[in-house]
Amino acid sequence: MKKYLEDLRQELMKQKLTEKEIEEIIADHKEMISNAIDEGLSEEEIKAKFGKPSQVAEELADSDDQEPAEQEETKGFQLLESFEVKGDSISVDVNLIYEDITYQLGEDSQIKVFYQGKGKVEKYEVSYEKNEFRLSAPKRHGFNFFINKEDGINFLVELPRKVIVNVLKQVIISSDSVFKNLNIKQFIANTTSGDLDIDHCQVEKFKLHSVSGDSKIENSTFEDMVLSLVSGDVFIKNTTITQDFKASTVSGDVHVTDVTCVNFEMSAVSGDVNGKEFYPQKVIFKSVSGDLNIKNKEKKYIEIVKNSTLSGDINIS
Repeated sequence: MKKYLEDLRQELMKQKLTEKEIEEIIADHKEMISNAIDEGLSEEEIKAKFGKPSQVAEELADSDDQEPAEQEETKGFQLLESFEVKGDSISVDVNLIYEDITYQLGEDSQIKVFYQGKGKVEKYEVSYEKNEFRLSAPKRHGFNFFINKEDGINFLVELPRKVIVNVLKQVIISSDSVFKNLNIKQFIANTTSGDLDIDHCQVEKFKLHSVSGDSKIENSTFEDMVLSLVSGDVFIKNTTITQDFKASTVSGDVHVTDVTCVNFEMSAVSGDVNGKEFYPQKVIFKSVSGDLNIKNKEKKYIEIVKNSTLSGDINIS
């Protein structure tokens, strides 16, 4: 029973379920399995009765009434380009300066690029070749340029609903970006003076490098997350990280609420970690003056594997 419940927990963590929901499901199944054992069912009969942990987790996630993130209306935007996608996966490569961009799911098998604004949209590179979608700001003498954000362009990109994004690479400067309801295997984001918002996404490998921009991540699932911050803050809420969560910061803070992970590793100069209902299994914390503060309602053991600070503190309650 112990192995079955642990396997079920791991599978549930891969789905978009909160820590509270996972604990309730585990408690219910523990009671049901105990009753089955009392009735004389064998281990094999129990597996047949309750099903594989992966199937159980998928069914429970499908039955969850959580709505996807509300998507942007295309009204007010003009269609710039559309591309038919014939495969089941694509790659995305975006480089922008000053232009805000939103990614979300479309209703068909096309990539659709919408825009609004007064900028010269014809100067942008927009293409789709060999399963790779590219969107880049204009270039002059090898450098991206734009004169005035007020005269710029905002983009709305719709990706096919049933397509997986193998790799999404984004480099933006002075731009805000929003990601809604996407399934991404490898997500690499570099932002300078721009905010990033991720909502209801499933991501395997995520790497973020941010200089002065703030990031908000909520209602999502990650396998591994790596954050590198200079001065921007990160806010993570109602999110599951099934494996490792690593963060390094100069002065930016990391705020986590209703978040689980296996290993949490933080390296900071003066940035703090503020956790509420934050449940890592193991913690490595290195800082000059940054603090680690975790306040949880549930009493779960958190192992401090390593604590190396000059004047920072660790407070877990």
